[in-house]
Amino acid sequence: MSRSIKSTLALCLLSLTLFLSAQQIVDGIAAIVGEDIILFSEVNQYAFEMAQQSGVDISGDSRQFARFQESALRDMVNAKILLLQAAADSIEINERNVESTVNAQLEQYIGLAGSPEMLEMYFDSPLKKIREMLYERIKSAMISQQLQQEKFSKIKISRPEVVAFFEEYRDSIPELPERVDIDHILLKEKPSPASKERSYEKLMDIRGKILAGNIRFEDAALEYSQDPGSAADGGDLGFVSKGTFVPEFEKAAFALTPNEISLPVETQFGYHLIQLIEKRGELIHTRHILIPIESSDEDRKYVINMLSTIRDSILQGVDFAYLARKYSEDPDVEANAGRLGEFSLEALQIPEFAEVAVTLQEGGVSEPFQSGYGFHILRLNKHLPSEIIRLEKHYPILENMALNEKRSSFWNAWMEKLYGKYYVEIKL
Repeated sequence: MSRSIKSTLALCLLSLTLFLSAQQIVDGIAAIVGEDIILFSEVNQYAFEMAQQSGVDISGDSRQFARFQESALRDMVNAKILLLQAAADSIEINERNVESTVNAQLEQYIGLAGSPEMLEMYFDSPLKKIREMLYERIKSAMISQQLQQEKFSKIKISRPEVVAFFEEYRDSIPELPERVDIDHILLKEKPSPASKERSYEKLMDIRGKILAGNIRFEDAALEYSQDPGSAADGGDLGFVSKGTFVPEFEKAAFALTPNEISLPVETQFGYHLIQLIEKRGELIHTRHILIPIESSDEDRKYVINMLSTIRDSILQGVDFAYLARKYSEDPDVEANAGRLGEFSLEALQIPEFAEVAVTLQEGGVSEPFQSGYGFHILRLNKHLPSEIIRLEKHYPILENMALNEKRSSFWNAWMEKLYGKYYVEIKL
């Protein structure tokens, strides 16, 4: 993570602390939904994050901040209502996916802030509280997504509805912007055997010190573990039910006897030392020490050289789709053979793609470059100019617009019914 990005987040978080202090907001209840409450501090924190994500400077502008507060509170109330409805509908989500997403998000926050202590200072909350906030938000988002999928899957759109939509909105439908048609091949950086060996040996050394009585497991976790969610608690993960942890961790944990310490266990997060504290049927109480497997410069060079070789093959006439299916680690590659499709540069969610695409001529293949997903090569198939949307030529686009409009109307009407079903009191 670059120093400039860390500094940017640090300044953003510091400005949150100073701004909210300047507002002299006394914490209290902003809303009640069912039996749950939403605090002013939670609304303010979320509102500030929304402002930062929108690139809006709200420092000293109380009216602007009030608008973000209103939007944040609405989203938080909606999330609480959806959780109540999900419980009523017996909708379940994979807790393992929630935990994995929360851990990744928390690690990103800590990486940007510089340390767990800095993050706690900026948010004026202990790490456990920040994690609970992220857990609630991410779980709510996943439940909302599942509810929408279930509701929206039943909504269809007919051609007469699309035509009616076009006739009603034709004067306000924007032009299609200038677009690019692109393909890509993705390779993810993988730690070499030497990198994995270093992490393994480090944990074995820590394990030896614990078994020799030179250090307690809890103190070793506090000193060495790089799990931001548990290190401060001595690696304690509490009581959890079977199915919560990733399979490799869970299998090793359930095989232990009380107080036994495992050998290093490899998961997608790195290597773990696991100590079983207590087992109650399908529940286990464990603590762990996590040492991630860090890639070296040699690992990165290998991936870049591999992509350069693939690029050379494409330039010599080897079929792009064939090479994508053979080498790309994009999870959708079997279906799309590396084709991403048409996008306006502004709509590309990976900013590096836009930066690279503008440098290419039609048919050009980029040098390897890195994004948050790994290393890529990008092929620009063609530039597409801006144009007015017409019914016959752009029917699939209009069909999607009309379907989204229908879904939005349905969702808003459904949410309004839920507001009448559950107790909601807004105090802000």
